[in-house]
Amino acid sequence: MSGARFTYRTEEEFFAAEARDGVSLPWSRDLSPLAETVTVADSDVTLKNRLTIHPMEGFDSTPDGAPGELTMRRIRRMASGGAGLLWVEATAVVEEGRTSTGQLRIHEKNLDAFRHLAEEAHRLSDGAPVILQLTHSGRFSRPDNTPRPVISYHNPVMNEKMDIPSDWPVVTDEYLDSLPEKFGAAAKMAKDAGFDGADIKCCHKYLFSELLSAYDRPGRYGGSFENRTRLFLDAIRAAAVHRDRHFVLASRFGPVEMIPHPWGFGMARDGSLTPDWEEPDRLYRLMHDGGVRLVDMTLGSPYYNPHVNRPYDNGGYEPPEARLAGVSRLIDAAAHMKKTVPGITLIGTGYSYLRAFAPQVAAGAVSAGMADAAGFGRMAFAYPDFARDILENGTLDASKVCLTCSKCTAMMRKLHATGCPIRDREVYLPMYKELFPKE
Repeated sequence: MSGARFTYRTEEEFFAAEARDGVSLPWSRDLSPLAETVTVADSDVTLKNRLTIHPMEGFDSTPDGAPGELTMRRIRRMASGGAGLLWVEATAVVEEGRTSTGQLRIHEKNLDAFRHLAEEAHRLSDGAPVILQLTHSGRFSRPDNTPRPVISYHNPVMNEKMDIPSDWPVVTDEYLDSLPEKFGAAAKMAKDAGFDGADIKCCHKYLFSELLSAYDRPGRYGGSFENRTRLFLDAIRAAAVHRDRHFVLASRFGPVEMIPHPWGFGMARDGSLTPDWEEPDRLYRLMHDGGVRLVDMTLGSPYYNPHVNRPYDNGGYEPPEARLAGVSRLIDAAAHMKKTVPGITLIGTGYSYLRAFAPQVAAGAVSAGMADAAGFGRMAFAYPDFARDILENGTLDASKVCLTCSKCTAMMRKLHATGCPIRDREVYLPMYKELFPKE
């Protein structure tokens, strides 16, 4: 059973829903832990508070990958909202690795535009750290808005989702060999542009993430654990050269994909939807050894099981589980990761679904040591000043919160600039109506 949609107006109703769904989320009415600072280990990079903004892709760059007008508008709104850290969205390191002509891509010719973005974010946030996410989109690559998948192996469950033919070429070892240097160069550009850290992205079945489950791929990048993790760790090492006290190495990391083995990473070998943390824990420790000190965690893949990585009320299908169970899985996974490698500053996820109850659950998780900070994604699209309201007013305005209706995702699936057509109506509602005229 999927469970009821979010209709809880009182704490009593919320607790009753937990009991009904068999979950127990952390809870604290004392929100003061969320106002505390936290300094990333081995650095002087300090989160101004424990509320952060996830990397939320807007599909609104200029054709050459520089931040566009809507990109800058979004960053300014989010930076002005009081969050302790701003994590800037997926930015391709090579042209062929872009998800669309609207995805950011950093290179020497547009570095000034990224420098301007970092300066604006720092200015409007009064100096909150700003991280730039670096990525290769792999099987989701559409550099000219036409599918040009870069697949590391033939994964039938993902191929079926994306209509990739069985004879589509698999990327060569020689191409993969070339990527760590490009991630290292992009990290240096992020540093030169004034960002406080670079994220080597490994989640959601993008290229580095997909390789983690390349059990049957031959050659240097498949089969053994060492081979499957090789490219991700090599890219970390290439970027780590540029680490210092003012520039941290980070990762948006998905340790468990909730896709049955052998097509998903971090799963039991019996083909069930049961996580097996042995390899994820091993990789997480190696990430730390390589210099990663800040992680924004996630689970699943929005292209295969979006109910896992962002529980929702309305989406492409009815979730196969209670929605609060999905939130609980995310929070418990963060707690596992924090216990496994305490030296990594860890940002948890899943809080946007909780609407006005998110502050209490986030404070409960942080105060219990289940995460160092609480990250919000969709909420920041809908309600960019959510952090300020939590810290100053102790609450969220029910008329501003994200409704987890998935309209922002629907716009993105159309390769269109995306935002919240419900709460940011002036800009995004006309776009949504144009894309979906029958709704």
